[in-house]
Amino acid sequence: MVAEHLVVDASVVAKLYLRDEQHTAKADLLFSRFQRGEVQLIAPRLITYEVPAAIKRGAVRVKAVEEIWQAALSSFESLGLSVVDDSDAKYEATRLAINYACSYYDALYLLLAEDLGCSFITADERLWRTMRTRVKYLSLLASYG
Repeated sequence: MVAEHLVVDASVVAKLYLRDEQHTAKADLLFSRFQRGEVQLIAPRLITYEVPAAIKRGAVRVKAVEEIWQAALSSFESLGLSVVDDSDAKYEATRLAINYACSYYDALYLLLAEDLGCSFITADERLWRTMRTRVKYLSLLASYG
């Protein structure tokens, strides 16, 4: 069986570590499919900065001890996402960000999904509401499964 390819952003991956957020069960479902090889999860290199930043925000919010956030970072590092180098995407991502009136960071994920011809799943409801009529390959984690 060929695995379905999905681009995921940090808002989805962070749900694995920020258990006090909404839709963690949906993220668990997606990542259990990933672990079984049913889906391949892909992201631009940007995710390697965004997820640790989200873990830090969550650790501060809940006053997590160092062992907790270190374990989360270690788990993220060994997750096995397919991380794509985005260093050559700056011009196209900027064009997309301007055309779609979205952030440069969101444009990197959108561009990767466009380039790969696959769906992009986000937990960012604001991004989804803004882009859903313009970007047919964008889906919301809350609707997953």
